[in-house]
Amino acid sequence: MIEKINAGSFVKLIIVGAGNGGTALLEQLHNDPSIQLLGITDVDLDSQGIKLAKDLGVPFSNNFIELIDKHHNELDIIIDVTGNPSVQTQLSALKPEQSRMIVGIAAKFIWELLESRDNNKKLKERFDALNNEMRSRERDHIIFGSNPLMQEVEEMVKQVAPTPSTVLINGETGTGKEIIAQSIYELSHLNHKPFLKVNCTAFSPELLDSELFGHIKGAFTGAVTNKPGILEKANNGTLFLDEIGDVSLEMQVKLLRYLQFGEIRPVGSTETKIVSTRIITATNRNLQKLIEEGKFREDLFYRLNTFVIELPPLRKRKEDIPLFAYHFLKKAVLKINKIVNVITPKALEHLSEYPWPGNLRELQSVIERAVILSKTKQLDKEHLPLSIQSVETGFDFNSSLMKAKDKAMEVFERQAIQHYLVKGNGNISLACAYAKVSRRTFYRIMDKHHIDAKKFKK
Repeated sequence: MIEKINAGSFVKLIIVGAGNGGTALLEQLHNDPSIQLLGITDVDLDSQGIKLAKDLGVPFSNNFIELIDKHHNELDIIIDVTGNPSVQTQLSALKPEQSRMIVGIAAKFIWELLESRDNNKKLKERFDALNNEMRSRERDHIIFGSNPLMQEVEEMVKQVAPTPSTVLINGETGTGKEIIAQSIYELSHLNHKPFLKVNCTAFSPELLDSELFGHIKGAFTGAVTNKPGILEKANNGTLFLDEIGDVSLEMQVKLLRYLQFGEIRPVGSTETKIVSTRIITATNRNLQKLIEEGKFREDLFYRLNTFVIELPPLRKRKEDIPLFAYHFLKKAVLKINKIVNVITPKALEHLSEYPWPGNLRELQSVIERAVILSKTKQLDKEHLPLSIQSVETGFDFNSSLMKAKDKAMEVFERQAIQHYLVKGNGNISLACAYAKVSRRTFYRIMDKHHIDAKKFKK
């Protein structure tokens, strides 16, 4: 039998018994390319396993003696799952010399093991699908929020994703440029193809050349084999180039040639290859200013500038800070394994007024730190860094009384509505009950501040 497997032949097998065990084996083995099922037998032709064999087109019989005798010269394995001593005695007398016979506990172990493997595989598939769905939901939740500028970004992502166009994402460090690129990829027609990411600042110019375009054996010291570049690996897929404003002028020339003609040439090679990879780039630098300084090629800029998405900094979408704070709270609680479920209004007030130079990335770190420091089930002002605790909140005394009042009322309304939506998990009826106002009033204030209740659902 082992020789046949090594030679690439089928293992030819008969199953005796078509109850639970035989059915489980049949389900597991009928699609195995290394096995040829010669048949399954059972005295009851109405048994579960025989019915399945009919559906699958597997030979079946109610006489195992005739079936084994028919395949006497080619049979490799007989698996008996009947547990019947009389059957086992007859099988022992019939067993061809070249065949193996698996009976009793061993046979039961095999089908239970295979059934367990199948169940684990299905469970893993369900888990992966659910995990991907949850990750997708969380990503939309954190990227877009209810700010009008981000609602516009969301619409732009949906419009450009199905196209083959090059996309340039501009935004400060920590605003979520990579997550926007990921969303474009997932909404595109290439979402079943490779999606690769390169941070251009992580490599020297020489290494970046090899990383993107590949190299041939002997191109430089240490190049002991041919290596395909990331552009080639992402062929027919998507490549995200982060910090594109930091690449050297020499590398810009090679990137421009690829964008113009689809050509790549590995380091050390005289031959070019044609690949088709969609490019999404991102930068936190002002490319127009770099062009004026002679540090960025204008022709490459116009190639990358086909479709531009501008990500606003967190300080320009303060109304979403409570939403993001609670999102990061859930992530931190899972990571640290600690029960913290409330951010006090005073803490939210200070979080909302802080300018956030590090944007979402900084907010996430602050919330995780606060969870570590908290000794109760809530985050309060004293759990925040001193730089955030010292931020002035409340009235703007440099403004007129009425303007200060209107501003304070806007902040209060926005934070209150978000608080009740968080408390009600996005359920409008629950939020209205907590706020003790009518649905009409609640909806009016939501519309005024462009708040979407769906973003607060868990």
